[in-house]
Amino acid sequence: MFSRTLHRAAGALFAVTALSATPALAADAWKPTKPVRLLVGFAPGGSADTLARLLAEPLSQRLGQPVVVENLAGAGGNIMAYRLSQSPADGYTIGIAAAGSMAITHVLNPKGTTYKPADFTPITLAAVQPNVVIVNKDVPANNLAELKEYFQNTPSATYGTAGVGISNHLIAETMLYKLGVKVPHAAYRGAAPVITDLLGGHIAMTMDNISTAAPLASQGKVKAIAVASLKRSAQLPNVPTLDEQGLKGFDMPTWQGVFAPAGLPADVLAAYYAALQDVLKQPALIEKMAGLGSEPVTGMTPEKFGQFLENDRNQWADIVKAANISLEQ
Repeated sequence: MFSRTLHRAAGALFAVTALSATPALAADAWKPTKPVRLLVGFAPGGSADTLARLLAEPLSQRLGQPVVVENLAGAGGNIMAYRLSQSPADGYTIGIAAAGSMAITHVLNPKGTTYKPADFTPITLAAVQPNVVIVNKDVPANNLAELKEYFQNTPSATYGTAGVGISNHLIAETMLYKLGVKVPHAAYRGAAPVITDLLGGHIAMTMDNISTAAPLASQGKVKAIAVASLKRSAQLPNVPTLDEQGLKGFDMPTWQGVFAPAGLPADVLAAYYAALQDVLKQPALIEKMAGLGSEPVTGMTPEKFGQFLENDRNQWADIVKAANISLEQ
């Protein structure tokens, strides 16, 4: 079941660049007349925050107004998502969000969330990155088999991610489930504090985007155990994949998309889609993202992005059910 589910998810993510833009979205009539707020649901330093700051300057040049990044960290991105859902649908507040707040939350706790999928206008998928299993440098494990043995023999060991229900939490839980080990999870308010505690030895492991993991591993500050994709990353060419180390078919990248509150006027939606397509195709941005191990996505129209989100929620539901994952983890 897992290999089929993960294959479907990976195919949906990396096939999106072949999608063509909807002609009706080519218009670019609306222009903001005051600064735009770009909300991010995590603390500075993580992949979502990095993407926001890479997009902000060229997007402001395209729109003709400043785009100000605002971090609203906590609850795995759900605090930001709620604030975004309650903002006016006038084009002056948009947000960058990922699977945690836009797909997984509604699978784990469909009746208890403070917002629902219909509270947002999907604008476009913006980026995908592979994930990496990294551990504190003093953990006596250099591969997946040794990491499994370490967790089996060290019941006090914990791992952390940037919140309960975010994609990296569920990806890590999926990996641990397939390894047959249970490890306590520590939830943080963003990726940066997770890394701080990993470096300090307060947690043993995290599953993080390659943009964060690769520099730390290259500098010898952590040990990279495995890449959670079907092929190795150019940023960490000597680190084998989970697939190579026995978890066949394991391919679970992270994605980030741009959203607005529900009810965004059609001309505003068209303007944002056109502006973001222009920005995501700029060679300078592509080069910067590649250096971080991130791949920009273009051609994902709002309609196609909505379909992608529905498929993503379905694949996370399969994973949650199979691994018996709950909000308490």
